[in-house]
Amino acid sequence: DMTGLLSHSLNVGAATLSITLGPQQFYDHVSAFGIGQLTNVDVAGEEPGHLKRPGDPDWHDADLATNAFGQGVATTSLQMMTSISAIANGGAIMHPHILREVHDGDAVSFTQPQIMSRPVSGEVALTLAEMLADSLAKETKLAVVDGYRLVGKTGTAQIPMPYGAYDPERTIASFVGWGPADDPKFIIFVKLDAPTVSQWGSQTAAPTFADLVRRLVVLMEIAPDSIRQQMAADIG
Repeated sequence: DMTGLLSHSLNVGAATLSITLGPQQFYDHVSAFGIGQLTNVDVAGEEPGHLKRPGDPDWHDADLATNAFGQGVATTSLQMMTSISAIANGGAIMHPHILREVHDGDAVSFTQPQIMSRPVSGEVALTLAEMLADSLAKETKLAVVDGYRLVGKTGTAQIPMPYGAYDPERTIASFVGWGPADDPKFIIFVKLDAPTVSQWGSQTAAPTFADLVRRLVVLMEIAPDSIRQQMAADIG
């Protein structure tokens, strides 16, 4: 099923879905999440990444399948976090900022939350978040943090080489996730270039994510799920 596809990172399953959708729907959805576009973050020199579409001189029929599991698509870390945060934000992509506030003498200007787009509905976002949380708990044990239900996904990408080839040995291992699942307070993106312990994101980036979560819940004073839920029940 779809949760199993996410759990096992099945490239064939992702390719089957993109082919079933067809190029128009598939690329429209990917573009709606901001892939291949600037996030317009408040910092100079941002790169848009790269997303080929039918009609582009470098797009081929096979790209519809391979793009579905990320091959041939280039994103920045910020772009990845911004796009996937829509699932944590009930379907809304927020305008990312580096600065929270700016002080100029006695004047202080604050960054105001701004919705850039809604690529999916709140219902779809919640459904996908639940699927990701289930797949993380079942198959990505190294990303689990006791007491907290988290949402996330592994990534393992081949490193592109000149002339269209891919490095046969090295990878980019990644993990993106957020929590707590029922009331997201943070999102983390871990990207490891050519890790040596293992080439897989589930073995390298996932435990790094868990380590960061253990520190963040202390720094942000986020109680374990059972305590938060009991407090909410007592108040209610």
